[in-house]
Amino acid sequence: MNERCQKCNFKFEKEPGFFFGAMYVSYALAVAQMIACFIIFWVLLDLSPLVVFFIIAFVVMASMTFNFRVSRAIWIYLFR
Repeated sequence: MNERCQKCNFKFEKEPGFFFGAMYVSYALAVAQMIACFIIFWVLLDLSPLVVFFIIAFVVMASMTFNFRVSRAIWIYLFR
């Protein structure tokens, strides 16, 4: 994350613990991705449970950094 916003110079670093709520947002994003993958690959495509598990694990691991940045942005915009 950048320390300050490039456009408005807003300092992203709040008091210690401010972004703990972003962990909950990140968790919610990951769960939504898992449910979407489950519905697509098991319910619609009827793949085996082991294949679906590995697909879900790959999608979550691949989107981890994206979720981290987006969840912090969502959390900070709730309080800005």
